[in-house]
Amino acid sequence: MYGKLLFVVAFCVVVVLGEAKNRKCNIPPTAPKKIEKVINQCQDEIKVAILAEALQAASIIDSPKKRSKRETFTEEEKRIAGCLLHCVYRKMKAVNDKGFPTVEGLVSLYTEGIEDKEYILATLQSVNVCLAKAQKEFITTPQSLEEQGKTCEIAYDVFDCVSEKIGEFCGQTP
Repeated sequence: MYGKLLFVVAFCVVVVLGEAKNRKCNIPPTAPKKIEKVINQCQDEIKVAILAEALQAASIIDSPKKRSKRETFTEEEKRIAGCLLHCVYRKMKAVNDKGFPTVEGLVSLYTEGIEDKEYILATLQSVNVCLAKAQKEFITTPQSLEEQGKTCEIAYDVFDCVSEKIGEFCGQTP
């Protein structure tokens, strides 16, 4: 499971940090060490949460109908990666008290140690666009964030969107 999770995270990083021909800003080649440390902590937390959830599901699921509702493996990988990202966002203080990512928190997280002003501007623009999209899509009621797994889904979608938009703004289309 960790191998697949690391693959998903590594793939996301490669997309963000990939080389391109028409660069407008320089995307840093590695994540800051602080983020790596937090990712490792979050992996441990998520492992425990997933095991507990699996045990609970095994004791609750007693009909084929309930089993058919399970997500496909690809969606499960996205959920796990999203939970890891949400944990990182939370530990790096990039979410508000409801668990929704903040502009200030994400920009700080993605630009820590970066001096390239064009990259910082691209990050700010990307975060603004992606958070507006996430709010429109995920925050349909005042209780929307209380739904189980919602913050993981939001974190994954926001990360995916920000990664793509930074690439676009920096002249690096996939």
